[in-house]
Amino acid sequence: MTGSTVTITAGGYTAAIGLRGGQLLSLTNTNPYSGTPQNLIVPADRVEDSAFAGAVLAPWPNRIAKASYTFGDTTYELTPNEESTESAIHGLFYAVDFEIQSQRDSEVHLHGVLEPSEGYPFRLEAALVYRVGAGLGLTASLSVRYRPLEEDAAAAAPFGAGFHPYLTAGDAPLKACRLKLPAATVAKTKPNGQVTNRGPVTGDFDLTDSPLLAGLSIDHAYTDLPEEGWSAELLHGPSGLMVRMISDTPWAQVYTGENVGRSGVAVEPMTCPPNAFNSGENLVELTPEGGWHRVGYSIEAFRL
Repeated sequence: MTGSTVTITAGGYTAAIGLRGGQLLSLTNTNPYSGTPQNLIVPADRVEDSAFAGAVLAPWPNRIAKASYTFGDTTYELTPNEESTESAIHGLFYAVDFEIQSQRDSEVHLHGVLEPSEGYPFRLEAALVYRVGAGLGLTASLSVRYRPLEEDAAAAAPFGAGFHPYLTAGDAPLKACRLKLPAATVAKTKPNGQVTNRGPVTGDFDLTDSPLLAGLSIDHAYTDLPEEGWSAELLHGPSGLMVRMISDTPWAQVYTGENVGRSGVAVEPMTCPPNAFNSGENLVELTPEGGWHRVGYSIEAFRL
């Protein structure tokens, strides 16, 4: 560990995690033929902070339209942090300073607290665990609970979560890769996160049969994923490298990375759709007595 970064390694996988926001900064796997590390996600230092590469997205993923929402009988105003849409994007955890609770070569346990703010006056405690291993790849697990300090605090806190890795098959051009996602429904969204319509996946939005990403431009939310869990597979045929993400969230945002030069495709497991603080769809209500709410994912590499 150097400065605010911790590195874990095992089974040919190496991951670097930033304590600021618990961000996954990089993930590599050793090529068994050349012995060199290959990127499985786009390293965070290659993209601007506004791209949220590897970020933990909580207490909401994606966007809250107009940076305003009503929960209970109260309307809350957030600070817009996406100038082009005037929306509040990807939550508040990116500014939380996590502390190391325990660490081994292959795993690290982090702890952080999101203190109340004017737009989100709810105190959340978070436990974040990263592991790597030959039979695991990388696994990330986020557990969050509502822990108000005042007796007269709100009875519940609105909550959603997600993650934002940009998958890459060893830095292969995205136009030479295929992406598979077993989602039956796509929810098309405006740039500010408002869902405009949804329907069965068709045409360029159908990822069920591993289409080539050349010429495809996608930034929408997918749902009707297998309830028992799902996998997204990014395949670079010429090299035979496949990067597989596994999660069990009901939603996944897919973004073909135009703002990062299409250096990778973001597959973002999410517990709720964009703008859920306004629509209420799949929104979690955390209560002080309700215990921990968990969400996670894994990434592994295969060579075909």
